Amino acid sequence: MYRYIAIICSFVLVSSCKTTKTVQVEEPIIEERILDEVVVTAPAEEPEIEIENELPTYRASATREFDLIHTKLDIAFDWEKQHVLGKAELTLKPYFYSSDVLTLDAKVFDIHSIKLNGQDLKYDYDFKKLKIDLGKVYTKDESIVVNIDYTAKPNEGPSGGSAAIMSDKGLFFINPKKIGDKPQQIWTQGETENSSRWFPTIDKPNERCSQEIYITVEDKFKTLSNGALVSSKTNGNGTRTDHWKQEKPHAPYLFMIGIGDYAVVEDTWNGLPLMYYVEPAYQDAAETIFNHTPEMLTFFSDILGYEYPWDKYAQIVCRDYVSGAMENTGAVVFGEFVQKTKREFLDSDNDDIVAHEMIHHWFGDLVTCESWSNLTLNEGFATYGEYLWREYKYGHESAERKRMQDLNGYLMSANQQGVHDLIDFEYGDKEQMFDGHSYNKGGLIVHMLRNYVGDEAFFAALNKYLTRNEYTDVEAHELRLAFEDVTGEDLNWFFDQWFYDQGHPVLAVDYNIDAESKSVLFSVSQEQDPEESPAIFRLPIKIALYYPSGKVEYVDETLDQRQQEITVNVEGDEMPAVAMLDGTHDLLAIINQSLTDKEYAALYELSSEYEDKNNALKKLKGKTEYEHLFADALEHPSHHVRSIAVNAIDGEKYKKQLSDLALNDPKSSVRSAALYKIKDLGIAEKLVAKDQSYRVIGTAFSIISEQDEDQALKIAEKLSQSYHKPLIPKFAELFAATKDEKHLPFFEENIGNVGLYGFFNFMSQYVKIAKEASTPNVVNTAEVLKSVALDNSSIYFKRYSATNNVKTLLSEMKSRYGKSESEEDEKAKEQLETMMSDIISKTTDVRLKNAFSEYATP
Repeated sequence: MYRYIAIICSFVLVSSCKTTKTVQVEEPIIEERILDEVVVTAPAEEPEIEIENELPTYRASATREFDLIHTKLDIAFDWEKQHVLGKAELTLKPYFYSSDVLTLDAKVFDIHSIKLNGQDLKYDYDFKKLKIDLGKVYTKDESIVVNIDYTAKPNEGPSGGSAAIMSDKGLFFINPKKIGDKPQQIWTQGETENSSRWFPTIDKPNERCSQEIYITVEDKFKTLSNGALVSSKTNGNGTRTDHWKQEKPHAPYLFMIGIGDYAVVEDTWNGLPLMYYVEPAYQDAAETIFNHTPEMLTFFSDILGYEYPWDKYAQIVCRDYVSGAMENTGAVVFGEFVQKTKREFLDSDNDDIVAHEMIHHWFGDLVTCESWSNLTLNEGFATYGEYLWREYKYGHESAERKRMQDLNGYLMSANQQGVHDLIDFEYGDKEQMFDGHSYNKGGLIVHMLRNYVGDEAFFAALNKYLTRNEYTDVEAHELRLAFEDVTGEDLNWFFDQWFYDQGHPVLAVDYNIDAESKSVLFSVSQEQDPEESPAIFRLPIKIALYYPSGKVEYVDETLDQRQQEITVNVEGDEMPAVAMLDGTHDLLAIINQSLTDKEYAALYELSSEYEDKNNALKKLKGKTEYEHLFADALEHPSHHVRSIAVNAIDGEKYKKQLSDLALNDPKSSVRSAALYKIKDLGIAEKLVAKDQSYRVIGTAFSIISEQDEDQALKIAEKLSQSYHKPLIPKFAELFAATKDEKHLPFFEENIGNVGLYGFFNFMSQYVKIAKEASTPNVVNTAEVLKSVALDNSSIYFKRYSATNNVKTLLSEMKSRYGKSESEEDEKAKEQLETMMSDIISKTTDVRLKNAFSEYATP
């Protein structure tokens, strides 16, 4: 799962409650006796002891009562009711202990019949758990086949979600009533335990089975599921039944179906089918959308020493998807934000997200975390897969930039939501595990493990881990054992510190280069709060010594004390110009090492590390004696370094160089940054007319809007005649600034074309105009927003935003009526009050009901 929404929303952490009581301890008797010259002294007085009255929360792996061997589904759909019409055939046997009761997960179903060997079975059902009386006791050596005829109703019953996975409905009907140009689709999202919203199963990550699904749809639709397409049969009534089958077992949360009007671009890799499902308008860009898929499959297969193990590799784009992407086995789902024209790829690619989901097919699909407490075994490795791909394809600098982003993301999460064990057995809700710990911190820890054991041992251990545990569920100790078996070293210290504890080191570093003693002395203090982290971390490090001649020397040391001094002796006559404690930047830590300006300048010139150059340029910003470094950085081969330099220098002083970069730099990110720095109207006009990058055009358009609104309006009118989706947020800001209600149709037409990143600002601009509009247009805007709020196929945050903005317009109409007391305003106010009540009464989303509970109908 790729966390798309995490940059917008904060995670809510729920702590388990513990009850304590105070016990008075009797005052000990102090007594001293001489026993064969040995003095024995009783302990000093002890303080009151707090004894917990309850055991702490422990999120155990699900108990295996039955083993699900095979799932066979035959499904069709009622689009009007948004129901799944299903028949399930489940092959199971008791896991170990004999049993006469089978319990399945099945959320909000109508159960029509349950049969075993043709005989009806009795059952109890609470709309969550289906408890089936098997009629006799079965042993672990006996298989049974249970047939269930059911209707699943994913849009009915309570629904919720989290910041990472925004809805738990499991299966989604997109535009079921065929309104407007939005495509009709059906797609699923099983993680965490939501596959049981559309078929009965044992919905736990430590379960796994083979599968086959018969999908009946209108003949115009394409289908996708896990495994291979075995057959496709036309039924003669305008429908078709596709039969998909996967014989290798995987977890139920990875089951997937996708249905819609797609263009399917096909390819092959090592004889396996590759499929790219995109909307027809993006057919020509399909291979670019799913960047480097064949090359990635080869890379990950080779580096892991384990060839991609599944039947095919398909990737599909889904509208209104509730997260970023999902690693369903051989059938990966992506949100529509990855779907771009070839021109849009001048500004950004999809490499990270494609790599993330692909490596999940080893870490997550082939070998699966046994519980959500162990989620980082899936997501930490997937996050590190992005680093590995960048390192291979784009070089060390690109990978290090990704590592810095991941580190900053984790530290921001830790600062805002607190820290917890990476393997967290005390979470409040399983959805909380999809956070900056399981993803970012997990990947950073894998990186440290790699650099500690070395590349050869690291990849050998990963191969052992995958081979030993293929098609099974695992916990973190199994990863440790694989590494210990390869390296011969006890690694409990590493796993206890990083996987089974919380927090991170905070290092204060003082150092001195002493020419007289020919040494470099480091004084290091571990300053992390011992209440939140281990008081002392054991940290293997590589100290880097940078010499004026260009020589770089690395020295291995270990930090293992709260206060520690390290002396590095220097050989030869030349002394280092600067030294860095964490010279390879491997540590997951906050490191406060102060350097002089001269040392920062030396670091920029002598180090090849991206982080060193980044920090040096930022620290030397505004220092005139080091202007030559910025002149060098503006012409640096790395566009990342050029961008840093552009952001650090004075725009007026370097206007000539910045103007040249804005017009001619090969990277759109640098051209955009340089243009924003100088805000030159003439150059902005040139770039709007000639640049191919939407990023650059957007920056230029903003500058023109600030300085010449009339010209910007003319440009917007011209650009909107052709494909302009990436520019919609820029146009929205301009139109909102005019406060002219003639622009309201632009917002109505484009409300479905804005991605989630820009949606909230778009809505803010929409309502800004609507509040200034005539009363009929206020009502019309509220009607548009109401339709979004009640679109159950839309993600929660869009529905929340729409509802909240209806509330905003209602406040506006209350204010107007209070001033005018006109019949028109009174009627409009009543209409909007009714809209709010309708939204809250008709939604099934408990989050929306709770957020606007004051509008609930008594």
